[in-house]
Amino acid sequence: MPNGTLCQHLQRERGDGLAWLVRLTIAAETAQAIAHLHSAIHPPIYHRDIKSSNILLDYNFRSKVADFGLSRLGMAEISHISTAPQGTPGYLDPQYHQNFHLSDKSDVYSFGVVLVEIITALKVVDFSMPQNDVILAAPKKIS
Repeated sequence: MPNGTLCQHLQRERGDGLAWLVRLTIAAETAQAIAHLHSAIHPPIYHRDIKSSNILLDYNFRSKVADFGLSRLGMAEISHISTAPQGTPGYLDPQYHQNFHLSDKSDVYSFGVVLVEIITALKVVDFSMPQNDVILAAPKKIS
C-alpha cells in the first residue's frame, strides 16, 4: 500500500506522525471492517491478528485490514470456537490465551489495544521500558 502501515506512521518510521482527524478516521474505518467480518458475513470471520502493522493505508490514508493468515471461520450458532491461541504478543486477548475460546471478543480486545496505540503512539511491546511497562495494554497497579 502506498502509505505503508498504521504502525509505521505511529512509530514515525514513515512521515511525521498522523493528525488526530486522520487517526480517528483510521480507527472508525478499522472498527467498521472488523464489525463487517463479525456481523455481515456468514459464517463470521475471526481475524486473530488485529494489530497496527496489519492496518494498511492507501493514498488517502484510508485503512484496509490485512493479513488473514491466522483467521478462522466462526460458527453462527455458537458463541466461540476452541482453538490454540495464535496472534501477536501485546495484542492477544488474555481470555483467549487462557481458555482457548476464540470469539469476536478476541478481535475486539486486539482492536482496543490498537486504539490505545493510536491515542498514545507508544509501542505495544517495548523492551526498553521498565519491566512493569513493557506491554502497553498490561494491567497496571495504581498506587
